[in-house]
Amino acid sequence: MIDLLLKNGILSDGSCPVELAIDKGMIVNRGHHLDLDQQARQVMDLQGRLVIPAFVESHVHLDIALMNPWERPGRSAPFRLPVELNQVMEQHRKAFTQQDIEERAGMALEMAFRHGITFLRAQCHLDRSVGLKHIEALLNVRQKYSGCVDIQIVAFPQQGLLDQPQTLDLFREAFKMGADVMGGGSNLDPAAATMEGVQRHINAALALAMEMDVDLDIHADLGLPERVELQDLEVVYIAQRTKEVGYQNRVTVGHVCALDSAEPDVAESAIAWIHEAQLNVVSQPDMYRLGREDHRSVRRGLTRVKQMLNAGINVAFASNNVRDAYRPLGNLDLLEEGLILAYGAHMDTVLELETLMRMCTENAARVLHLNKYGLNVGDTADIVVLDAVSPSAALVGQAEKLYVIKNGKLAAANWCKSETYKVN
Repeated sequence: MIDLLLKNGILSDGSCPVELAIDKGMIVNRGHHLDLDQQARQVMDLQGRLVIPAFVESHVHLDIALMNPWERPGRSAPFRLPVELNQVMEQHRKAFTQQDIEERAGMALEMAFRHGITFLRAQCHLDRSVGLKHIEALLNVRQKYSGCVDIQIVAFPQQGLLDQPQTLDLFREAFKMGADVMGGGSNLDPAAATMEGVQRHINAALALAMEMDVDLDIHADLGLPERVELQDLEVVYIAQRTKEVGYQNRVTVGHVCALDSAEPDVAESAIAWIHEAQLNVVSQPDMYRLGREDHRSVRRGLTRVKQMLNAGINVAFASNNVRDAYRPLGNLDLLEEGLILAYGAHMDTVLELETLMRMCTENAARVLHLNKYGLNVGDTADIVVLDAVSPSAALVGQAEKLYVIKNGKLAAANWCKSETYKVN
């Protein structure tokens, strides 16, 4: 006997009708006519719908998601970034209780899971003013929702790393408690006002990641300067240092927005460094904050997604901020974020839309170093069935996630767009 048989599904490459046999949380057989109906405890006829591996959310600030109501700055005029939004964040996050963080993070995870996300990398505030409160909250949430979403916790230095030596000890304690990934963000570090300070921040984060033998996931080049030279780009320095210390394929850079302001020759050189250092890149397609002060030729605030993909770099996209002080929008829905990126990055062909689907599944899985991820025999059965017949149709039509299967078990069913599915 097997636990579950999925019949009459369509794979992203158009293969159909495909059948997946699942037992003990794993895909144990795959083919077109397996004839295993009588040996399956549960049979689901998908009637020609798209089957994909579960979505992977590779960068989201889970501890501040779904914040309590706050007064937004600059209601009658554009606000200055990031100064004013950082001030708003500081005013509110110090008042968060651990219970509040856990409740909001739990609601966000339920939203994510309903949208087919079963793997998630959570950025988590860690600094002297809040101590380990956010880390402790997300550790509790991870345990509570372990049957729905696998969570990696990034220790994120909201107030920097450099001004007090005790800060690094706080991070070491977080890793002893169960944090998974070292974070970084020089734009928030008071001691990183110059490029020398930025480089010291990057070096400190990289050194601690190597000391603890964890990946480094660092916010880089968040702004949109008027002119960018190669030596101005944080991501270039990160790539150079990564290669120097031999930490290739262990470093992820998020945002990389300033690359969009660079001249083509500068961007080409930077992308060559990113490729050589085997950095992962995660684009945040919120386009909400950046470019607000541009009065003509308004920039979108995205990194050069298509160029990096064409250069062979592993590029994913993620939600980043969800209904918090930095972005009042978002639904932890990677199909929604993918459609936004399709507009912003001009990715509109069928092949490019298929690439977008891979970016929030396969590419994001590579960012998180997920083992046994996919739809092959031997892979963990984390699967989403979409109410569509192809990846491009799913993105354009914002298809419903009809079934979410976690570790081989049907864990969520969404019926609002289709009533034709039957579970035997």
